[in-house]
Amino acid sequence: MLRYLLFLMLFIAFSTSSNAQILDSIRVKTSKIDTLVLITQQDADHYILSRGIKDTVGKLETYIRIIKNAKVISARSPNLTYERILQFTEQNEKFQKVFNTPITLADISEYMLIRKIVGDTTGKTADYLKIIKLAKLRMVNMERTAFVMITPKKTDYENTLIEVEEFYRIRSMIDKVLVIKSERKMYLQKKGKTLRTYSIGLGPKPIGQKEYEGDGKTPEGFYHLDWQKWDSPTFHSYHISYPNDIDLARAKAKGLTAGSNIMIHGTSKGLKKKKDWTNGCIALNNTDMAEFRKIVFLDTPVEIRK
Repeated sequence: MLRYLLFLMLFIAFSTSSNAQILDSIRVKTSKIDTLVLITQQDADHYILSRGIKDTVGKLETYIRIIKNAKVISARSPNLTYERILQFTEQNEKFQKVFNTPITLADISEYMLIRKIVGDTTGKTADYLKIIKLAKLRMVNMERTAFVMITPKKTDYENTLIEVEEFYRIRSMIDKVLVIKSERKMYLQKKGKTLRTYSIGLGPKPIGQKEYEGDGKTPEGFYHLDWQKWDSPTFHSYHISYPNDIDLARAKAKGLTAGSNIMIHGTSKGLKKKKDWTNGCIALNNTDMAEFRKIVFLDTPVEIRK
């Protein structure tokens, strides 16, 4: 109760001062602190002065948001200098602004000029929009990262565009993962054409459809990759969206639990496995898994056949 009275007294004290008109406030509560953070006109004036800002028309709300976020971080991380935190929150604000700003025809024209794109560009506008947006966001993100890195990577817009183009090239390489259990093979495909073929390991009872949790079988059907696990005991893991509605209905009709956590993953570190050693997952050797995670992305469809 005493703490809240102190907050109220502090709020009133600031309110009575014309130089400290309160513009916003927020309560910051963690296991270690519980305090009221105030953003005053004095804070805004100091920020505008320190940044040498001349034209402030319509920008006060943005300044308040930057200062507010900086003060909250400062309250939670007192070992960081306020100026450094303020710079970081400025970059966050810039990132959000770029994210919410539509790409214009001028941006597309600039991109085509920089990348020397000529000839027929029919049907490519959507790709250009994605490339430009991501490049602009990466540029801002590099500025933001520079405040927490000792030797930040230097980049420019043209090089960033090239990097993003390469990202989308890789991102569009594979549009389906096909697994044929009887062959112990995985096929990475693009428009029905196989681009990569991997040998796989399955569960101890690979023949037949998975019916319940713990049956040692790998499911059959249509799924997609919905999340990945970076700290897996095996070398990386991608989760398959099993069970789907058909799987759930099949298990329910038999009074069984369908199970979950069917993954595509590598092998345990330093261990050589026998042919079928998983609990129903699909295993690659670590070399293939390293390539898989470079060219296959989340939401990629996965078809598993018998």
